[in-house]
Amino acid sequence: MEKMGGVEHAEHAVHQHEHVTDIELHHDQVAPEAIGGLQRELPANYYRSAAFIGTVVATCLAQISGYLGWVLPANTLSLINLQLGPSTNIIWLAVSWQAAFAVGFLWVGRLSDIFGRRWFFIGSSVLALIGNIIGASAQSIEMLLATNTLNGLAASGQLSFNVILGELVPNKQRGTYNAIVLSTSVPFAVFGPPIARAFYENVPSLTFRMSYILGVVINVMAVTLYVIFYHPPVYEQLHVGGKSKWQQLKTFDWIGSILFTAGLTVFLIGLNWGGTGYAWDSAHVLGAFFAGIAGLVAFGFWEAYCGLEYPIMPMRLFKNIKSDAIVACASIGAMVYYSGTVIWPTMAGTLFTTSVSDVGWLSCAVGGGLLFGQILAGAGIRYLPKMRWQMTVAGVIMMAFIAALASSAEGTRVRTVVFLLIGCAGAGYVENLTLSAITLVWEPEDIGLVAGMMGCIRTAAGALATSMYSAILTSEITKYLPAKVGPAAVGAGLPVDSLPALLAGVGTGSFDAVPGVNAGVLAAIAPAIKQAYAMAFRTVFLCTLPFGVILLIAAIFYCPNMEDYLTDEVARKLQGAVTEPKVASKGDEESQVT
Repeated sequence: MEKMGGVEHAEHAVHQHEHVTDIELHHDQVAPEAIGGLQRELPANYYRSAAFIGTVVATCLAQISGYLGWVLPANTLSLINLQLGPSTNIIWLAVSWQAAFAVGFLWVGRLSDIFGRRWFFIGSSVLALIGNIIGASAQSIEMLLATNTLNGLAASGQLSFNVILGELVPNKQRGTYNAIVLSTSVPFAVFGPPIARAFYENVPSLTFRMSYILGVVINVMAVTLYVIFYHPPVYEQLHVGGKSKWQQLKTFDWIGSILFTAGLTVFLIGLNWGGTGYAWDSAHVLGAFFAGIAGLVAFGFWEAYCGLEYPIMPMRLFKNIKSDAIVACASIGAMVYYSGTVIWPTMAGTLFTTSVSDVGWLSCAVGGGLLFGQILAGAGIRYLPKMRWQMTVAGVIMMAFIAALASSAEGTRVRTVVFLLIGCAGAGYVENLTLSAITLVWEPEDIGLVAGMMGCIRTAAGALATSMYSAILTSEITKYLPAKVGPAAVGAGLPVDSLPALLAGVGTGSFDAVPGVNAGVLAAIAPAIKQAYAMAFRTVFLCTLPFGVILLIAAIFYCPNMEDYLTDEVARKLQGAVTEPKVASKGDEESQVT
């Protein structure tokens, strides 16, 4: 292991690295004053100081902005398109955010490990501030594309709160602090859909702009608090006797960064084109899809053989089987969450209600269940350190109840909502377990790198799942609508020649152009439409089961338990906040030995 400071920190370094991987990722020497050491050696009021509390509050506000910049607009895309469009570019709003979000994770994590965290996380909130200003004044869908790109890139830093706080608090308290930060997002992460719709009903002069105006206010506060209170170790403390910043910039992995950014972005474009802008077997979709894969493969070879000191994603990362298992579990949990945010509103609107506000309230089930599970996991990883079994149980709950949604039908509204809440709670539990665990199985110097690696992989997996499940739903609807609606309509007196126009009307919601349609026909096809959608959703939810098997294999056989990692070690210390060390008695030292 690398040297981490003076002799007085040797014992801490041995203790800190005793249970982590021995895979070398090239670190410079870290100054002793940058290392937190054991919790009992920090100043008595360190965690009550203005610097630490201000940093936590800034992190909470930034994390709220990360949700606010996407959850609210994403739930009113059709309304936004009516107001600023209509524009065919509306489909790119999701792509721009997803691509920037996934790419940003790796950039922010790796660069902040190397150059220090302060200005990257301040910069994330500044980017969000600029993005929200553009969004609040947007006069076109294209201006919102710029907003979503900036907000997605910013969110990759704002939602990397486990990096900021993970290195500032004792290892054993990382899960608890993650849960605290996540709990502050309740208003928007859970109730974002009805809030976004309420702006249209109650603030008609601002509508979607109100979401961005809130984002401006929140980010001004976050930037202010970060600037005043957040002073982590600086570059010179992280690289004692190492390269200068300019030398580091010149040798940075720019080629790998470009290959990854281009490959992932083109791949996500292909996924979002499929089934919406173009057919899945079209040249546009296949060309983008395979070009993206080629770019990512080239990126992998470059990272493996470039020989740089600091590759942006060293392939040695994937030699750590514990880390790989954690990333696999996180990715499958994300697949459930991100696809749920797209599939569930459609399901609620077709099976249970046509009310826009009711769909908004029902949509809270995904975010509410996820957040409940995340908060529970904060306590679980602290007091039930057998993470392998926690991950297994949470995975079983998640997959069992999500798959059970296959039994949903028109008359199962309450049961479906309960199943969805429990399934998403399982996904949330998996997510916070992985957020906390991924930073514990690696050296403190690599917290940003490994958290960013997991963040971009799980985001890409979520985008893949969203496109895959949407394509399955479209395919199944195309199969079941004619089989269910056709006989019901003809039986009610509709001419057979009018069936194509009728089926097209089901998709648009308008039957004015259907020859021979009448109230009797519409009444006859209403239950048939719901039956067709119920059968289509059944296939979608049953398709989640194979991914559940992967999660359970990773959890049972490869995920580590956390007992050996939950120590009193603090990876890094805020600078200039509190300088007087705590003087511990001999009895205190004995009682706090981990």
